[in-house]
Amino acid sequence: MISDDNGCLFKKFKEILPEFSDEDIHSFLGICSFKTLKNKTVIIEPNKKSSLAFFILKGVIRGYLTNKKGVEKSIFLRPAFTIIGAPNALFDHKISKYTFEVIGDTKLLVFEFSDFENLALKSSNILNFLLSSYKEMIQTLVYRVESMIDKMPEQRYEDLLDKSPQFFQTVYHKDIASYLGITPVSLSRIIKRRTDKNKI
Repeated sequence: MISDDNGCLFKKFKEILPEFSDEDIHSFLGICSFKTLKNKTVIIEPNKKSSLAFFILKGVIRGYLTNKKGVEKSIFLRPAFTIIGAPNALFDHKISKYTFEVIGDTKLLVFEFSDFENLALKSSNILNFLLSSYKEMIQTLVYRVESMIDKMPEQRYEDLLDKSPQFFQTVYHKDIASYLGITPVSLSRIIKRRTDKNKI
């Protein structure tokens, strides 16, 4: 159970989720532990089971696959105030395919996903929060697939810059490039072209 003696987390949740009742917030915080982690800390290892989910208070979480050549392929980039976990481990109780690590100094709430689901059965507000989190993750993944199919690399870059500018302040360019499905060199050229264009 989380310690929140000064009420800071409670106040933060009042701002983030105003639809939550005081009881909802206390119930959710009651299943969580609070973690402050340094850059590049691994929170889920591949080929292991993990029933944990993470609510990001500060920072970014990256999830990636490592291919047979040892190259990391970024699949997930999750910003503050979103939930993440290893999907196949959470939903199918299998081992995680992915490595998840934090980027930058990161603050997380960590909880058993089954505990979160049980809370959702008792509170319509928490259930709506769970469902909206599902929808947001599905929409993000579907959009990524569609953009890989019908958008040029520069368009994908511009979309990400528009939707999630915070990534460019904290995430390494090689990881952003991987997330966009391009090489770091291509990303550098896109950024340079955009910078040169803005100078005109």
